[in-house]
Amino acid sequence: MNSLPNHRGFTLIELTLSLAILALLAVLAAPMLGSNDLLQVDVTRRLFVSDFEHAQIIAISRPEDEIALIVNDDGSAWHIANTIAIGTPLLDSVTQEPLSIQLGNGAAAAASTTSIITNYDDNIIIFDQNGGLRDFSQTLEITIACGEISSVIQISPMTGSIR
Repeated sequence: MNSLPNHRGFTLIELTLSLAILALLAVLAAPMLGSNDLLQVDVTRRLFVSDFEHAQIIAISRPEDEIALIVNDDGSAWHIANTIAIGTPLLDSVTQEPLSIQLGNGAAAAASTTSIITNYDDNIIIFDQNGGLRDFSQTLEITIACGEISSVIQISPMTGSIR
């Protein structure tokens, strides 16, 4: 009786499946190997816009207070404060945590080498009771930069709308 030889090896399906898994892992790992400057700028932009809008809401809900968003001179942090105590961040009404962001820490951990520059000399953005900017003389421009990548946020002084 003639028996079939016992072949050892992988089937075509096993090889194809293995290659597909390796290709998927390569696609997922490739962005981690490149520059993440664009990601850092995007994270910083989203956090800043979120905090800017939060400051507007606080200014509208507390018309008796003058609310400001203050960017540190070195562009590595910002906080929301009352202009009476400009150096002391307000506390979140739910968590009682300071309303401040330090780039490279906490929620902004992914933005460690990003910096922020405003076109205001003192980096203090003060809101009126309607959520607009107190200084109507110029459009507010915030530049977020990381390496060769930058993004500009423009804010209308009358309405406080973000472009």
